[in-house]
Amino acid sequence: MKKIEFVLLVGFCFLGINGMAYSQEQDTVVIKDSIAKMKLDKKLIKLTKQVVLKHGPDYYRECKEPVIRYRRVRKNSPDLHPSISMKNVGRVYYTVEYPYDMEKETFCNEYSAKVFFWENLTVFHVSFGLGMGIRDYDKLSRAEKNKIVIPFKKYKPGKWVRDTVRNDKGDIIDILNRYEN
Repeated sequence: MKKIEFVLLVGFCFLGINGMAYSQEQDTVVIKDSIAKMKLDKKLIKLTKQVVLKHGPDYYRECKEPVIRYRRVRKNSPDLHPSISMKNVGRVYYTVEYPYDMEKETFCNEYSAKVFFWENLTVFHVSFGLGMGIRDYDKLSRAEKNKIVIPFKKYKPGKWVRDTVRNDKGDIIDILNRYEN
C-alpha cells in the first residue's frame, strides 16, 4: 500500500511540475534571430520613449536599461486586464518597462512606465508607476490621444523604524514597528 501511495505522489508531483513548465513556455515568446531581435528591441524602445514622453513625461527614466519582454496572451496573464486576456488568448505581445532608482523614489510598481505592444507594434496599453494608465490605447483617436497627460506623483522612499516602549524599571513593554518617510 505504501508503494502505491509513493508512486501516486511522485506521479502527481511530476504532472504538477510538468504543467508549470509547460505554462511558462507558452507565456514567453523566443525570438531566435539575434539581428531581428536587436532591431525589434531598438524599435520598441524608440516607440516606448515617444509614448511615455507624450503622455507622462515625468515618468521617463534613463537610470537603467529598459526591460523588454516577449509574451503570449494567456487566459490569466498577470499583467493584462482580464477583458484583454480573454479576447486575445494566444496572441503575441511585447512590453517595455522603464525601471527607476528605488532609493530615490517609490512607485506602486517596479517600473516608472510600461508600454504594451501587439506583435505588429501597435500600442494597446500604457501604464505608469502609480497604477494610472491608458487602456485600449489602440482604439483611441489621434485627438483623444493628444489630450491625455497622466499627472506625475512620486513618494520618497522611507524606512522601517522599530520603537521600544519601556516602563520605569527599563523592562520592555511593547515593540512598535512603523514606516517613516
